[in-house]
Amino acid sequence: MKPLDLTRFDLNLLVVLEALWAQRHVGRAAQHLHLSQSATSHALSRLRTAFDDQLFIRNPRGMAPTPLAIELMPRVAAVLESVRLVASPRGPFDPARLQATLRIAATDHAVLTVIAPALAKIQVAAPEVVLKLGPVDGESAMRQLDAGEIDLVLGSGSFAQVPQRFDCQLAHKERFVGIARKGHPALVKRGKHLHMELDDFTRLPHVLISPRGDARGAVDDALEQLGRSRKVSVTCPSFLGVPFMIGASESIAVVAERVALQMQETAQLSLFELPLTLPTWEVFVVRARGRANEPAVEWITRMLIGD
Repeated sequence: MKPLDLTRFDLNLLVVLEALWAQRHVGRAAQHLHLSQSATSHALSRLRTAFDDQLFIRNPRGMAPTPLAIELMPRVAAVLESVRLVASPRGPFDPARLQATLRIAATDHAVLTVIAPALAKIQVAAPEVVLKLGPVDGESAMRQLDAGEIDLVLGSGSFAQVPQRFDCQLAHKERFVGIARKGHPALVKRGKHLHMELDDFTRLPHVLISPRGDARGAVDDALEQLGRSRKVSVTCPSFLGVPFMIGASESIAVVAERVALQMQETAQLSLFELPLTLPTWEVFVVRARGRANEPAVEWITRMLIGD
């Protein structure tokens, strides 16, 4: 790629590049920029000449970025964010004066374990802020972050391996525990914790959290390694109702520890250590790297991760 001559390069083209990256379609990018489609196409042609690369290649769903475009975008996003900050001078950030809607895509688990514990302090610090929560789908959430349609994503698992154009902050670590109704006869006290023997664990009916309706999960994989199996009597698409089913029956379930702690009193639950080993996992706050230094985005991130 030949060096750019900034005296001849229109920096507004980077704004067009940003829109094309987010929308992956000339027409949608034009609408986003309030430009005509022909003007946007002409800007793309100038970008291709300036960078000596196609940047985007047409496909049946719109346009796919070239390797050079993928390499460029984190730097372009950072440059544009710096320009926006320079062009919007302001005094020290004061959340008490912030009047904004912050859009967050979050799993049910993250709403309960990250947002709920932080909500009171967020409302005290910034009473005019509105949190607009939405569901998480990995691929679409990344596109929404790129397009600036959402400010943060709260998720786990694959979100730890997001592309470099995103900034990933650890909110907390999580582990699995068992839950049973208070006074369940299969619970045994050892030291400070309740336990359950493996024979009872496999004998009792289980309620399985299964968004897709599958009757198998990580517990079954771990039991298979031990040459054992369990009886799944109920599958439930969301964890929110599971503690109440457990509290009102002889069934047991395996859930995230922070979820169990939040609901143990309301659902009349006892938590117990599992008679098998399951992996732990982490919950993350993900944001576009180019927006990580925006005062409102930086502030809400700190509030959520507890820094």
